[in-house]
Amino acid sequence: LFSSMTLGLVAGQTGATFLSCGPLVPFMAGSWLGYTWGCVGFWRQSKNKAINYARRYPRILCHSLLADFDIEVPAHVNTGGSLEEEMTDDSNAKSMPENISLEQWILDGGVGRLSSAILAAQSCHEDIIELQKNERQKLVDAYSERD
Repeated sequence: LFSSMTLGLVAGQTGATFLSCGPLVPFMAGSWLGYTWGCVGFWRQSKNKAINYARRYPRILCHSLLADFDIEVPAHVNTGGSLEEEMTDDSNAKSMPENISLEQWILDGGVGRLSSAILAAQSCHEDIIELQKNERQKLVDAYSERD
């Protein structure tokens, strides 16, 4: 919203001052450009967050995909779990594709899978923030014990 209003007002003022068309058309064009710029920026930020969560917290993101959006991650995707549990016999292992990371699975799935991963990352964001706070607190406690 901020980028659309800012660019709209700047373009409208520029149109009123320097162009003969008045402020309305430049304001509309500037607002559209600012809104598009804001949407693309938000998409890139959300995509980076989802990929980062897939890399650092794959099991939490998989749980969020399943619980919130009924998207089951296939067994050949490495989510940080035990591979021995997933591949119990040789015939099953031969029919399954090579293990890939959750990050690669999301990126290979196109816009639909990426969009679902972004929504899942937003829904599990608070849980991951809590985990990060606990990790930071452990680091602080370790420094406090040394002193």
